[in-house]
Amino acid sequence: MYRKKLLGEKDNWLERYTSSMEEDKEIVHEGIEVLIAHVKGLGNIVPDSENILKELGKLLDDPSPLFNIEAEDVHEAIEIYLSSKGSAYIPLGKSRNDHVAAALRLKVKRALEKEMKNIRAFRKLLLSLAEKNLESFMPLFTHMQPAQPSTFAHYLCAIDENLVDYERMIKATIVMVDKSPLGSGAIASTSVPLDREKIAKGLFSQIAENSLYATSSRDFLSLASSVEASLSVFFSRIASDVIFFSGLGYISLAEEHLATSSMMPQKKNAVTMEVVRAWGGEAIGQLTAIMSVLKSLPSGYSLDMQEINKHAFSLIAGTESATLVLKDCFEKIRFNREKAREDASDISIMATDIAEAIALKEGLPYREAHQMVAEAVKEGRLKEEADRLGVSFEKTINKKITGSPDPQMVLGYIKKAKEELDETLS
Repeated sequence: MYRKKLLGEKDNWLERYTSSMEEDKEIVHEGIEVLIAHVKGLGNIVPDSENILKELGKLLDDPSPLFNIEAEDVHEAIEIYLSSKGSAYIPLGKSRNDHVAAALRLKVKRALEKEMKNIRAFRKLLLSLAEKNLESFMPLFTHMQPAQPSTFAHYLCAIDENLVDYERMIKATIVMVDKSPLGSGAIASTSVPLDREKIAKGLFSQIAENSLYATSSRDFLSLASSVEASLSVFFSRIASDVIFFSGLGYISLAEEHLATSSMMPQKKNAVTMEVVRAWGGEAIGQLTAIMSVLKSLPSGYSLDMQEINKHAFSLIAGTESATLVLKDCFEKIRFNREKAREDASDISIMATDIAEAIALKEGLPYREAHQMVAEAVKEGRLKEEADRLGVSFEKTINKKITGSPDPQMVLGYIKKAKEELDETLS
């Protein structure tokens, strides 16, 4: 439709090469919504706005006819469709540039809002689970070796606090995304007297003011993708923990999160967690593709930008899936207290507490106490040292230090986190 007068027809295979119709299925509803806002903004400037809105309403209910039209993108397909219905005035005061940007911003804003809702639901579950496991003892690990005694509740609260940070990042990103480019035209605005603030209402909380920024910036997309990729990498680490703890016998996963071996009848493999772990790497790849395309683009719109959309859509959808799968996993997880406590109460992981007791009770520099305990470990005298200093498993757990595994300290964190979560959910 756009090219014929200037460039003539295009070979079908080349048209398909540059077309984004398949990817545009992801933003077709948002594309129609921003067009509805634009037409309402035109008001009496065009004579057939009522008919246009009627046809757009039909498309919003069922956009499938658009994908039977040969077009460069869904925006051209909508215009072709409307023209076939006798509505010819919709292009006035708009460009694909401002409308693509608007549809993308609306799509990303809604996806981030959904992600934040999913994270809050996950957090609510984690805090409830932690409250039930204040004295479910387990070792914590450094270098994948038992390091110090802790509790399952302490571990769960670490995940929660990490998710608080992501919740804040997503909230801040939504503020940047939630801006309307509508009325900015192709790059330098339009002479049609549009009220941009009025057009934005109902879809966005503010406008992207500068028309060049509004139409050609994709930082909102790269930043949202960066947050999603980072969250996916965090989830990948949690999935790795679940696989590790499952192998040690500390936790058991629900059967729907497991798969069997085709050859070894005894195997129960934590396959959903393996896919979540793998997704962290895929997310990095999607983000790298987005950044690599944007890296050297000049200001203004280039079709290169179209090619990042599929990676952003995949990244957003994959991260949402990982969030839901992890939540389901923890919702159905069973903690094996006897096995975990047995490992947590091993004298070898009380070495740090014994060294600190020597330093505090005998007034020695910690490095000297550290060396004394290392020697006791080597000579098999660690329990003897613990008994001499009165160091017990209970004392290693009950540290009255903020953030420690002490059940009362953990309970204090849970109560505070629940109050904050209830405020954000209300």
